[in-house]
Amino acid sequence: MAVWTHRLERISAWGACLLLAFNIGDILVGVFCRYVLKSSIIWTEEAARFSLVWMVMVGALGAAEKGDHMVIDFVVPRFPAALRRLVGWGRFLLTMLILSLMIYLGTVNAVQMWNMRTMALNIPKTIPLLSLPVGFLLLMAGTVLMQFDRGRE
Repeated sequence: MAVWTHRLERISAWGACLLLAFNIGDILVGVFCRYVLKSSIIWTEEAARFSLVWMVMVGALGAAEKGDHMVIDFVVPRFPAALRRLVGWGRFLLTMLILSLMIYLGTVNAVQMWNMRTMALNIPKTIPLLSLPVGFLLLMAGTVLMQFDRGRE
């Protein structure tokens, strides 16, 4: 399971890396056009915003796998082993519930926006909105793999 978790995290990291490179390039093009050519391209700001949201959502799995998400853990480590396992499974089930809800609601919201267009890029609003369910789906898959990896230890 650890191998699959690592592979999924690498896919997530590379996706976020490519989106970051696109974001930086887009911002540089916008700055160059505005201050050097004295003419701004209307879509650069919107593309930068959308790629930033996609980057954060796709890259969230990397933070989860490395344990970099916010956590308050000064109480649970003091519990007996059995209670720690129970709290771990409770946290896992609550995480799955929240992620499932976010995937469902994010998908419903994104699909409902198909006929609406963004102002500058003139693409369906579904494309930027799909970043949430896709990111949460990656996070859910990684969380399941990490939980089963912990369970085997």
